[in-house]
Amino acid sequence: MQLLMTLVCSVVVILLVLLWEHPKGTALAAIGTPGMLLGAWAWALWWRNRAVETQLREMTEQQRRRDVVTGMLNHYALHELLEQKLSQAAEQECPLSIIRIDLDRFALFNATYGHAAGDDLLRQVGRTIQTFLPPEVTAGRYDSDEFLIILPGTTRGQAMTIARHLREKIRQTTLAQSANGQAIPITASIGVACFPTDATSAHALLSAAEDAISAARQSGSGVADTRSSWRTRYRIRVDGAFSTLEAMVIAIDNKDHYTRRHSEEVTEYAQWIAEELGLSDEEKHLLRLAGLVHDVGKIGIPDDVLLKPDMLTADEYETMKQHAVLGAVMLAALPGMEPIVPIVRSHHERWDGKGYPDGLAGEEIPFLARLLAVADAFSAMTADRPYRRGMDWQSALAELRRQRGKQFDPLMVDAFIAAANKRGYARHRGEEEELLAAA
Repeated sequence: MQLLMTLVCSVVVILLVLLWEHPKGTALAAIGTPGMLLGAWAWALWWRNRAVETQLREMTEQQRRRDVVTGMLNHYALHELLEQKLSQAAEQECPLSIIRIDLDRFALFNATYGHAAGDDLLRQVGRTIQTFLPPEVTAGRYDSDEFLIILPGTTRGQAMTIARHLREKIRQTTLAQSANGQAIPITASIGVACFPTDATSAHALLSAAEDAISAARQSGSGVADTRSSWRTRYRIRVDGAFSTLEAMVIAIDNKDHYTRRHSEEVTEYAQWIAEELGLSDEEKHLLRLAGLVHDVGKIGIPDDVLLKPDMLTADEYETMKQHAVLGAVMLAALPGMEPIVPIVRSHHERWDGKGYPDGLAGEEIPFLARLLAVADAFSAMTADRPYRRGMDWQSALAELRRQRGKQFDPLMVDAFIAAANKRGYARHRGEEEELLAAA
């Protein structure tokens, strides 16, 4: 590069000399040949130095973004890129997953074999990651013993599959042989976190993946997602609370038969959305529980309000709105129900912030509560009530479209409409039989 710069400068000098030689008698001729040469060399050297400085700045910037041991992107570059990719994912309303890889017992490895061997291990793992992943996927060294992979457009299930295969590749890697001739094993614990289901900011998503790493170590599986940190505890404790949950569902069914049927429909519709979005089995499990008990707080609503055959007055409606908080309080008292409490409390919040009980807006509303809100509203709109007949499916779907970005999260509306289109409209209240009879 420096040779090229020198050649360019020399050409510039020659051109200037020729310009002075022809034509004669110009102002340039008055300067004289020595002055022309000196000025030309001064200008050429300034231009060359400026080009070299630009090149050095670019090299310095590249070095600032690269890990000196592995040559991969470093912590600074990865964090900056993750924020950019998250912003793009939010604009495009598509998922994004990260895989955080923590090398097991790396500090002990360094202490035993020395830092040179530790650097060799990092380089080997880095090469394994880069060889395994497609060239367009971003990966780098995030911390002293950690690597990070950013996967735009990747669902939780897809990221978990990649993580499991990658962990096996790392496990199969042999660094070298130790002093006694034995191969040095390489193992890693891997955590997966997903946007927007687990977090919506870079910091929160990275923290969620770190929690998943801890869960992977505790479970012995080596790979875990963000839900695994509570999975075992949750399932064990739910078994103990199941009889209480069942009693609540039976109690509300005995009090209001509509609520039981409505809850079952909400649960079904929520599963449609979950499948369309590619949510995990754990999230679907949460939605099944939350769907069945989301209106359990209506046990505490007076019968003259809950069972009123006419439209509610403004005061009665305020009383009815208390069921979201009552349900959350009741569930919070049960062991293992912590994950569904915010879903039940917030399933009547609105995307525009005009809902209840807390007036949350946008992504302040828990992700699964935003999902449940669409399922809940569609079931309510299509249900027959004493004071009105339910909408047909097409009218209800049209209303969801009108409220997209107002009452409801656009992502959830789009997912539900796509799921409904796949299943067809003629499934509600015996419409299949009506269509067959009409045929």
